[in-house]
Amino acid sequence: MRKAVVLVLIAVVALLALTVAGCGGGGTDQAAVTAVQGNLAKIDAAIKDLTAKGTAMTLTVADIKASRDSLKPEVQSVIDNGKKIKGADTAAVEKAWTDLDAAVTGLSDTATLLDIAPILMSKVGPLTAALDQIRALVSPTTT
Repeated sequence: MRKAVVLVLIAVVALLALTVAGCGGGGTDQAAVTAVQGNLAKIDAAIKDLTAKGTAMTLTVADIKASRDSLKPEVQSVIDNGKKIKGADTAAVEKAWTDLDAAVTGLSDTATLLDIAPILMSKVGPLTAALDQIRALVSPTTT
């Protein structure tokens, strides 16, 4: 059961990371790529922190909400800059982030990890997929 909770928490963190995407316009703006890479690094660091807390079984709803709040500007920057990256699906990132944000907002402050795991798991997948799509576009090997 503990492994399931940790896996759910890792998925939640990955979902937060997926917020780094955009709706591709014409060409690719190198400054936008650089900005998105920086945003992804910050999102990855937040995920690492949440994962460590989840593994130690010290992760709380307050931690999840605080991470969500701190990631909002990073995600918005990914969406805004992603619109300048050819092929980036910012709409998918925006929808996935909105869905995750609503799920996190709806969490009771007294909920346990076992209570919130199934709620968050259903929101992590779409965000992870959107993030992976953007990450592939801004990878140093593809830009």
